[in-house]
Amino acid sequence: MKGRIIYCINFIWAGVVAYTFPMCFGLIYLFLTGHSKGYDYDLGEEKDISVMLGFVGLLIWLAMALPSNIYVFRKTLGKGKAYLLIPALLYAALAVTSVAVVFGGWTEYSKEIFNI
Repeated sequence: MKGRIIYCINFIWAGVVAYTFPMCFGLIYLFLTGHSKGYDYDLGEEKDISVMLGFVGLLIWLAMALPSNIYVFRKTLGKGKAYLLIPALLYAALAVTSVAVVFGGWTEYSKEIFNI
């Protein structure tokens, strides 16, 4: 019973991480490329600080996302390889839903993050 509760909590946390992945990816990308204040603004000497904050943000996101995802995928793999698609598809579905709900679709997301 204790194992199921731990699995359920990790599965819920992996879902939260999946839902926030597009937002975190966008912020980390903008910091690492030096566009943390937007594409029309030249950071100048502040670019080093922006890149450093991008690396710190990436490390924080990896520390929050990897342990629960590894746990969920390992436990699910123990049930069979066919069951491994369930968390992977759920992860992708939550990320796509997040882009659709929070940003208003892929065109708005790519315009805000990648300046396309």
